[in-house]
Amino acid sequence: MWLSSFRENIDTECSLISSPVLNIKAIKIDANQNSLKQKLGSKNLKSCDYFKRKKNAIYFLELSDFNKQLERLTDRTTPKEAKNYIQMEVRLKLSDTILIYYKLLDKYNIFNKDILKKKALLAICSDNIRDIQNIDRVTRELTRHYCPEHLNSIELIPYTQLNTIFKR
Repeated sequence: MWLSSFRENIDTECSLISSPVLNIKAIKIDANQNSLKQKLGSKNLKSCDYFKRKKNAIYFLELSDFNKQLERLTDRTTPKEAKNYIQMEVRLKLSDTILIYYKLLDKYNIFNKDILKKKALLAICSDNIRDIQNIDRVTRELTRHYCPEHLNSIELIPYTQLNTIFKR
């Protein structure tokens, strides 16, 4: 299927590590040129970085250095406003990613007899528990905005857990 042309190794874009590209393949949604979003006529939508299917679930993967983003925003505003901004941005990306996913299914008449759970993984560019706790409130708030029919779970994880979650 043509969808495989968007399949690539996950790039964590994490400047803290020497090899930010993981040996895990996923469908790249958002790219500068010739992206899945553009193919679906949705280039103006926000989106997560990747789709990844595993067993009975489809994962929406967003990889970011949320703490670096939080620091930059806190220089210009209060910590609470900065977290609210990040929450709003991630919420928009998740909502638009769900829309892109359903558009993909509809446009190409993809019918899956298995009902896939839809899960969001927000991979943070850190494995420091403090960094994760610092941004975890955003995840808890986001979870309340989605019904399980559209998104079953949202989890904030360190990027290092991606290898564990998706190992073959």
